[in-house]
Amino acid sequence: MYPYRVFTLAQANRAVLQVATLTNRAQGRIEEVQKACGSDDPESTGRLQNEMRSILLGWQDAILKLGGEPKGVFTVDFRSPDPNVLWCWTIDESEICHRHFTWESFKDRCSLAKSERTWPGSN
Repeated sequence: MYPYRVFTLAQANRAVLQVATLTNRAQGRIEEVQKACGSDDPESTGRLQNEMRSILLGWQDAILKLGGEPKGVFTVDFRSPDPNVLWCWTIDESEICHRHFTWESFKDRCSLAKSERTWPGSN
Protein backbone atom coordinates (compact mmCIF):
# COMPACT_ATOMS: atom_id res chain seq x y z
CA MET A 1 0.00 0.00 0.00
CA TYR A 2 1.18 3.51 -0.74
CA PRO A 3 1.10 6.21 1.92
CA TYR A 4 -1.21 9.11 1.30
CA ARG A 5 0.56 12.41 0.79
CA VAL A 6 -0.52 15.83 1.99
CA PHE A 7 -1.03 18.24 -0.90
CA THR A 8 -1.32 21.99 -0.94
CA LEU A 9 -3.89 23.15 -3.46
CA ALA A 10 -1.11 24.04 -5.91
CA GLN A 11 0.49 20.60 -5.52
CA ALA A 12 -2.86 18.87 -5.96
CA ASN A 13 -3.50 20.86 -9.13
CA ARG A 14 -0.11 19.80 -10.51
CA ALA A 15 -0.99 16.17 -9.69
CA VAL A 16 -4.35 16.61 -11.45
CA LEU A 17 -2.48 16.95 -14.75
CA GLN A 18 -1.13 13.41 -14.31
CA VAL A 19 -4.42 12.12 -12.92
CA ALA A 20 -6.32 13.50 -15.92
CA THR A 21 -3.86 11.86 -18.32
CA LEU A 22 -4.15 8.50 -16.53
CA THR A 23 -7.94 8.86 -16.44
CA ASN A 24 -8.26 9.71 -20.13
CA ARG A 25 -6.05 6.75 -21.01
CA ALA A 26 -8.10 4.36 -18.85
CA GLN A 27 -11.37 5.73 -20.19
CA GLY A 28 -10.14 5.24 -23.76
CA ARG A 29 -9.10 1.65 -23.04
CA ILE A 30 -12.51 0.92 -21.50
CA GLU A 31 -14.25 2.29 -24.61
CA GLU A 32 -12.02 0.13 -26.84
CA VAL A 33 -12.80 -2.98 -24.81
CA GLN A 34 -16.54 -2.24 -24.91
CA LYS A 35 -16.45 -1.87 -28.70
CA ALA A 36 -14.35 -5.01 -29.14
CA CYS A 37 -16.67 -7.18 -27.04
CA GLY A 38 -19.87 -6.08 -28.72
CA SER A 39 -21.81 -9.24 -27.88
CA ASP A 40 -24.34 -9.80 -25.09
CA ASP A 41 -23.51 -13.46 -24.56
CA PRO A 42 -22.44 -14.37 -21.01
CA GLU A 43 -18.87 -15.26 -22.03
CA SER A 44 -18.31 -11.88 -23.71
CA THR A 45 -19.94 -10.09 -20.80
CA GLY A 46 -17.67 -11.87 -18.32
CA ARG A 47 -14.59 -11.07 -20.41
CA LEU A 48 -15.67 -7.42 -20.66
CA GLN A 49 -16.17 -7.18 -16.90
CA ASN A 50 -12.75 -8.74 -16.23
CA GLU A 51 -10.97 -6.42 -18.65
CA MET A 52 -12.74 -3.35 -17.28
CA ARG A 53 -11.91 -4.42 -13.72
CA SER A 54 -8.26 -4.81 -14.72
CA ILE A 55 -8.17 -1.36 -16.33
CA LEU A 56 -9.79 0.27 -13.29
CA LEU A 57 -7.45 -1.52 -10.87
CA GLY A 58 -4.46 -0.31 -12.91
CA TRP A 59 -5.83 3.23 -12.82
CA GLN A 60 -6.42 2.97 -9.06
CA ASP A 61 -2.87 1.72 -8.45
CA ALA A 62 -1.39 4.57 -10.51
CA ILE A 63 -3.42 7.13 -8.51
CA LEU A 64 -2.26 5.60 -5.23
CA LYS A 65 1.37 5.84 -6.41
CA LEU A 66 0.84 9.57 -6.98
CA GLY A 67 -0.45 9.92 -3.41
CA GLY A 68 -4.10 10.45 -4.30
CA GLU A 69 -7.06 8.55 -2.91
CA PRO A 70 -9.27 6.91 -5.57
CA LYS A 71 -12.87 7.33 -4.40
CA GLY A 72 -14.85 5.88 -7.23
CA VAL A 73 -14.72 5.53 -10.97
CA PHE A 74 -12.53 8.45 -12.01
CA THR A 75 -12.92 10.44 -8.80
CA VAL A 76 -9.87 11.27 -6.66
CA ASP A 77 -9.39 12.96 -3.30
CA PHE A 78 -6.15 14.57 -2.14
CA ARG A 79 -5.40 15.19 1.52
CA SER A 80 -5.00 18.90 2.26
CA PRO A 81 -2.79 20.48 4.93
CA ASP A 82 -5.95 20.69 7.06
CA PRO A 83 -6.36 17.11 8.33
CA ASN A 84 -10.16 17.44 8.12
CA VAL A 85 -10.31 18.59 4.49
CA LEU A 86 -9.91 16.71 1.21
CA TRP A 87 -9.42 18.34 -2.19
CA CYS A 88 -11.84 16.61 -4.58
CA TRP A 89 -11.37 16.02 -8.32
CA THR A 90 -13.48 14.14 -10.84
CA ILE A 91 -13.26 13.47 -14.54
CA ASP A 92 -13.45 16.46 -16.91
CA GLU A 93 -12.35 18.98 -14.26
CA SER A 94 -9.17 20.82 -15.25
CA GLU A 95 -8.22 21.66 -11.68
CA ILE A 96 -9.32 21.19 -8.09
CA CYS A 97 -12.53 23.19 -7.74
CA HIS A 98 -14.12 21.37 -4.80
CA ARG A 99 -13.40 20.23 -1.29
CA HIS A 100 -15.18 18.23 1.38
CA PHE A 101 -14.51 17.13 4.92
CA THR A 102 -12.98 13.72 5.56
CA TRP A 103 -16.24 12.42 7.03
CA GLU A 104 -18.23 13.52 3.97
CA SER A 105 -18.53 12.05 0.50
CA PHE A 106 -18.56 13.26 -3.10
CA LYS A 107 -22.20 14.35 -2.83
CA ASP A 108 -21.24 16.71 0.02
CA ARG A 109 -18.43 18.48 -1.80
CA CYS A 110 -18.41 22.28 -1.86
CA SER A 111 -17.19 24.47 -4.64
CA LEU A 112 -14.08 26.49 -3.91
CA ALA A 113 -14.78 30.15 -4.60
CA LYS A 114 -11.94 31.95 -6.39
CA SER A 115 -11.05 33.61 -3.08
CA GLU A 116 -10.79 30.17 -1.44
CA ARG A 117 -8.47 28.68 -4.04
CA THR A 118 -5.61 29.09 -1.58
CA TRP A 119 -7.49 27.69 1.44
CA PRO A 120 -6.06 25.96 3.42
CA GLY A 121 -2.45 26.79 2.62
CA SER A 122 -1.19 27.29 -0.90
CA ASN A 123 2.53 26.79 -0.34
